[in-house]
Amino acid sequence: MTEQPPSTTTKTRFAGTGPRRLVLAALMCLVVGGALGLVTATLAKPANVYARFTPPRQPARPIALRDQDGHMTTLTQARGKVVILTFLYSTCRDLCPAQAGDIIQAIGRLGPRAADVVVYGVSVDPVGDTPERARAFLKKYGVYGGPVHFLVGTRAQLEPVWRDYGIVPINATPKEALAAAKTYDRLTGRKPPAPYQAPDRSAPPSADQAYPDTNDLEYRGHARHKAGPDFEHSAYVMLIDKHGVQRVGIPFEELTPRSLARDLKLLVTER
Repeated sequence: MTEQPPSTTTKTRFAGTGPRRLVLAALMCLVVGGALGLVTATLAKPANVYARFTPPRQPARPIALRDQDGHMTTLTQARGKVVILTFLYSTCRDLCPAQAGDIIQAIGRLGPRAADVVVYGVSVDPVGDTPERARAFLKKYGVYGGPVHFLVGTRAQLEPVWRDYGIVPINATPKEALAAAKTYDRLTGRKPPAPYQAPDRSAPPSADQAYPDTNDLEYRGHARHKAGPDFEHSAYVMLIDKHGVQRVGIPFEELTPRSLARDLKLLVTER
């Protein structure tokens, strides 16, 4: 059989589809290449989420300390409310005011459900945190008389709570702590605190220990306080639900009013 040459119609069809196929192939390369680029970018730069830690879902360790007004205060008394537990000292000039401000703003975002929240702030400075200074701290931030308890005590009274919650208190000697507190008394109120900024100071050498002995209550974290290494202390927020169960912990560096309010809204709506 003699092979017939392609007809004019066939030639026209092939001539028209050739460029189209090239264009489609080029578009497919662009789409696939773009998709692979997005995947690579996602793997190289993971989504930025605020850090938290989830403690064992069990009853929070007991706390029984006197507050700024001398009232014995326990976690059991707070059943039916969500507890914001944190650790601070009254004469701090940077981190503690910033942390208090975040907590107050977060509660303000709850509207009527703010009545379902109580704050326990446990002292990390048994020398400087007198009831008088604790009251002054709360009054300064407009929360004295509200559902905020600044829990104070002697070192012997506070130390079991520190150990139960993994807290390192300030390491200043009693004499240093008292001198710092008196200096704060003299200077406080003269000007509002500046926005928080971490000091430019390296972590202590003990931060490099592979297996540290945490029983020594020595601070091993990043620099946080401008007052110096002896005034560093652990700082995080622990949320305890209405049944007294510890639910979530948020380090100070990742604490924001918005994220805290979001967590609180979830917990106050639970039964």
